[in-house]
Amino acid sequence: MNKKLIAKRPFEFSARVTLALGRESISSSTAAISELVKNSYDADSESVRIKFILKKYTTSSLIIEDDGWGMEADDILSHWLRVGTENKKSVELSKSGNRILTGAKGLGRLGIDRLCKKLVLYTKTKGSDKATQLIINWKEYEKADKNISDIEHEIYEVELPIDDKYGQIFRNQSDHGTRLLLIGLKDNWNSKFLSELENDLRLLVSPFRSKNDFSITIETIFNDEKTKNVLDSASLLEISRWSVWSNISENSIVSLTLKKGDGEKIEREYNWSEWIQNEDTKHTFGPASFNFYYVPQDNEKLNKVNFRRSDFQQFMRLNRGVRIYRDDFRVRPYGEPTGKGDWLDLGYRKASSPGGIAQGGWRIAPNQILGAVDISRMYNSALNDQANREGILQNSAFLSLRAFIIRVISEFEEIAHLDAAKEKSEVDSDYLGDVHTETTKSFQTASSDLNRSLSSLGETEISKEKKKIIKKQLADFEKARKRREKAERQYHESLRREKELLESQKNTLSNLASLGILTVCFGHEIRQHTSQALTCSLQISDVIEDSRDHPLIPMDFEDCLAITESIQRNIAYIEKFSSLALSNIRPDKRKRKKVNIPSVFRYVFDLMSESFNAMHIEYRVISDDINESQFNAVAFEIDWESIAINLITNSMWAMENISSRERIIEVEFSQKDNDFLDIYFRDSGVGLESGSEETIFLPMKSGKTDRSGNVIGTGMGLSIVKSHIENHSDARLLALTNGKLGGAEFQFKIPRARI
Repeated sequence: MNKKLIAKRPFEFSARVTLALGRESISSSTAAISELVKNSYDADSESVRIKFILKKYTTSSLIIEDDGWGMEADDILSHWLRVGTENKKSVELSKSGNRILTGAKGLGRLGIDRLCKKLVLYTKTKGSDKATQLIINWKEYEKADKNISDIEHEIYEVELPIDDKYGQIFRNQSDHGTRLLLIGLKDNWNSKFLSELENDLRLLVSPFRSKNDFSITIETIFNDEKTKNVLDSASLLEISRWSVWSNISENSIVSLTLKKGDGEKIEREYNWSEWIQNEDTKHTFGPASFNFYYVPQDNEKLNKVNFRRSDFQQFMRLNRGVRIYRDDFRVRPYGEPTGKGDWLDLGYRKASSPGGIAQGGWRIAPNQILGAVDISRMYNSALNDQANREGILQNSAFLSLRAFIIRVISEFEEIAHLDAAKEKSEVDSDYLGDVHTETTKSFQTASSDLNRSLSSLGETEISKEKKKIIKKQLADFEKARKRREKAERQYHESLRREKELLESQKNTLSNLASLGILTVCFGHEIRQHTSQALTCSLQISDVIEDSRDHPLIPMDFEDCLAITESIQRNIAYIEKFSSLALSNIRPDKRKRKKVNIPSVFRYVFDLMSESFNAMHIEYRVISDDINESQFNAVAFEIDWESIAINLITNSMWAMENISSRERIIEVEFSQKDNDFLDIYFRDSGVGLESGSEETIFLPMKSGKTDRSGNVIGTGMGLSIVKSHIENHSDARLLALTNGKLGGAEFQFKIPRARI
C-alpha cells in the first residue's frame, strides 16, 4: 500500500463550544453565581459582596466583589483564560493553606455567559500599584464561522484608584481582590428569582461549619430602592426537637451522639463492620461527618424565635433534606427541594411507613430534617465529582457513604420512636389516673352529702314536706346507684366482648402474617426447583428427539433415568412445600393447642434440606438434656412454623458472604426449671448490627440492606416473631448481636404446656 503524508492538523473547536460548556452545562443562573462565589472562597476571601443594579427599561448589571488574593496578569493569561485548567486540582489547598479548594474542572467562569452579555473583570494583588482589567464580549462566541482560538480578549493594566459609575475599588497598594462586573443581565431578576438566589446562597456555606471566616452579603438596587441582607440560617437550628452528630474515623470507628431539645444526651460508638451487616471491615470513602436536626413544625417554639409558620414552611420546603458539603461548600443536587435532591429516598421511606413518631416503624419525613454531610477533597479522594459538577460519581465509595447516612438516620428513628412511645404511655397513664381520682372524689362527696341529710332526720324536728323531699332524694339516689351498677356491668361486659373480638382479630391477623411469611418463603424456595424440573424435562425431550432422528444410535436409558429422578426430587420438594402451605388453612392449625417445638424445627429443617445442601449449610438440633416429647408449649402451630422458617431464611441471607465451610445453623433445646422451656437459635452469619438487640424487633426494622443502604427485607418478620412469642405465648425473647457461633442468636423462654 502506497501512501503520502499530505498534512497534520489538530482538532479545531468552534467558538460555540463555550456555549455548551457554559450556559448549557450549568443547570441554572443561581448555580452559575454559586460557582463564582466558590471562586472567591478559593481565593481566601473573607467576604463576598453581591450587588444587583436592576433597571426596568435599560441594561441591568450585577457586581460580585471579594477581598481575596486577586490575580496578576500572568494568572489571567495562564489560568483564568485557560479552559479546564488543572491548577486547583494539583494544588488542593488555597494560597493561605487554610482552605481546601472547592473547584477542580476550571469551567465555572464559563457560566458567566449564561448570566450576562458582557464581563468586565478587575483584579489586584496585595502590594501591587496597578490593577488588571479583562473585558469579554460573550456575543463573539455565538458566531458560527469562528474558532475558539480566533476570539481574543482585551487585557489592560490600570492605574489606581479605580473609580467608575459602579463605585471605587483598589484605592491603594494594600487593597486586593477581584471584582466581576456583569453587564446586560439575561434573566429577569424579579423578587421571586432573587429570593431563590438568597435561599440558594444561604446554605452555600454549611450552617454546621465551626469557623465563621466567610460571609456573603447580597444587595439589590431597583429604581433607587435598596435592600441588603447578610445571609445566615443557623438560628433556625435552635428550635429542633433532636440534634444528631455522627462521625466515622479513618480507622472505621463510628461515633454517634443524639441530644433531645431538653438536654438529654445519648452517646454510642461502633466498629464499622459490626454496625452495618455484610460490609467490609473498613469503609472505603474516608473520614466523614453527618450532622442533622429533627425540626418538626412546633408553633410554640416558632413563636419564641419570632418565626412565622408560613415562613418556616417555606424555609423547610426549600432547605429540607440532607445536603453534602465538600470543604464547607455545597455539592449539588443533594438536598435540593426536587425529587432528584432526595438522594436518600426519605420521601419514599416515609410514604412506605406514614405513621406518627409514637407508632412502630416511624420514618422521618424529608420536610422534618435539616442535615449536612461533610467531606473533603483531601481526605475523601474516592468521592469524585461528575464532569458536569452536578453530583458525585456513584461508585462503591459513594454507595457506602449513602449506607452510612441511612444507618445513622435509622438509628435515630428507633431511639426517637421509643422515647416518644414512652412519653405517650406516661401521658396516657397520668390522664387515666387523673380521671379515676376525680370520679372517685365526686362520688365520695355525693355520698357524704347524702349521709348528712339522712342523719339530720333523727336529730332535728323537720316538716313532713322536708322529710318527703329527703326520702325522694334517697330513692332517686338508690335508683341512680342501681343504674350506675347496671351500666358498669354492661360496660365491663362490652369490654370483655370487645377484648374477645380484638383477641380473635389479632389471632386472625397473626395467622395471616404467618401465612404471609410462609408464602414468601414458599415462592422463593420452589422457584429454583420448578426451574430445575423444567430444565430436566427439556433434556428428556432432547434425548427422545435425538433417538427419533438418529435411530441407529441407541437411547441412553441410564441418562434418562437420572434426569427423571432429578425431576422427581424437585417435584417432591415442591409437593412438600405445597403441603405445608395448604395445611395451614386447616382450622386445627389456627387453634391454640399443645405444640411440640422440636418436631416443628425438625420438620422445617427437613423441608429445607435441599436448599441447605445447595448452600453447603450444616444444620443441627441439640437436645441432650431433655425429653423432646415433653418439650411442648400452648400455641398456634402455624406460628411456630413461621417462626422457624423466618429465623432460618434470615440465617441463610446472613451467611451468603460467609465461607461455605463455616455455614452453620443450630437450634438447642434446654430446660433449666420445670416451668419454662429454653430455646437457643443461632447461626454463623454476619450477626446483627451493633446496638440493634432491642430495635431489631420493631415493625419495619430490617437488617437486610443492599450496598447503598436501602432496606431489601420487609422489616416485619422478626416483629411478627416477637408478637407470636410475647403476646400469644406469654413468653420472652432476647436477641444477641454475636452469639455462640459468631452470628446472630435468639434466646426464647417459653412457659411449659400443662395440658
